[in-house]
Amino acid sequence: MKTSAQENCVLSNPPMSAASIPAGLAASQPVAMAILGINFGAKLARQLAEREEAVRVAGVCDLDNAKARALADELGVRHYRNLEEILSDPGVEAVGVFTGPAGRARLLERIFEAGKHVMTTKPFELDADEAARAFAAAARHGRALHLNSPAPVPAADLACIRRWMTNGALGRPVALHARTWADYREKSDGSWYDDPVRCPGGPLFRLGVYFLSDFAGLLGRPLEVQVQQTRLRTGRPTPDNAQMSIVYDGGALATIFASFCIGDGQAYRDEVVLAFEHGTIRRWVERVGGDDMDTDHAVVELQRAGHPVERLVTAPGDYAGWYGWKAFHTAVRGLPGGVLADADGTVASVRLLAALSEAANKGGVVRLLRG
Repeated sequence: MKTSAQENCVLSNPPMSAASIPAGLAASQPVAMAILGINFGAKLARQLAEREEAVRVAGVCDLDNAKARALADELGVRHYRNLEEILSDPGVEAVGVFTGPAGRARLLERIFEAGKHVMTTKPFELDADEAARAFAAAARHGRALHLNSPAPVPAADLACIRRWMTNGALGRPVALHARTWADYREKSDGSWYDDPVRCPGGPLFRLGVYFLSDFAGLLGRPLEVQVQQTRLRTGRPTPDNAQMSIVYDGGALATIFASFCIGDGQAYRDEVVLAFEHGTIRRWVERVGGDDMDTDHAVVELQRAGHPVERLVTAPGDYAGWYGWKAFHTAVRGLPGGVLADADGTVASVRLLAALSEAANKGGVVRLLRG
């Protein structure tokens, strides 16, 4: 395993050359991006409009046209009535896709064929073959495909963990324990959150997916997955309290717990313990920024017998799960260090997510195929 954040990424295809940047567009100019899907995308659109210099919101689009038009007026940007309007606009360089994961790969193919880049979100897809197809389309058209989890350029906490695993003489991985929770009082609303097929494992899928995307792959190749889930108080037909276990080919074990039923003031702390033969790595998020999470940061600690504790505190927002807008800008502009995609890491996380879905909905042990 290599040591730098850049080297730990998969360069699916070479960056664009500077000559491929549209005429008259300076490399330093922000990427013009349309936001597709504003149920969650509205929050990101507002954040980008307020303080992000790497990406500029060119417009917004949603199936709910009235809602999208209101947001466009609020931000002073264009309202697109449908995806076709976005794709036909030569001023749009990229599309932020914040719709549901089901069928996302086919949607991304259309965007790449139109010559646009893509930033999207977790979970990337529900089908590993479809996920691979999307990355193949991005490579074929030479476009950037980024998402927040797993990100193609690891954030500071993950880069640090990988460095310690390489240089810290930790020995073989033994276990991963991860947990996250929040205090929700949700009611059924007919959304995909109510559907056990589209939202398997409830909080595992909605909150624990970050662990699957960013940390579960650190222990090796997963072989078996099991899920336990309950409904304590939710108004939805899906569970609100769940955990999963993973067995790895090297003998390591993982447990991931996620819940909507805990109100201790420590929501979304996203705690991870990685245990090795000769030490442990602990990572958690200090939630100090309020609802917008602007000043939240991650803490990572390495403990080994006979050695002082090593500690890293990341800059705000520079931890796993955040959107790497500057890395996206670098890739789109074809600047040095640009990484267009992390196909291998993302497709592997989708395979694990598919195993979670099968285990949650069918029960029993789900065995992942080798190779």
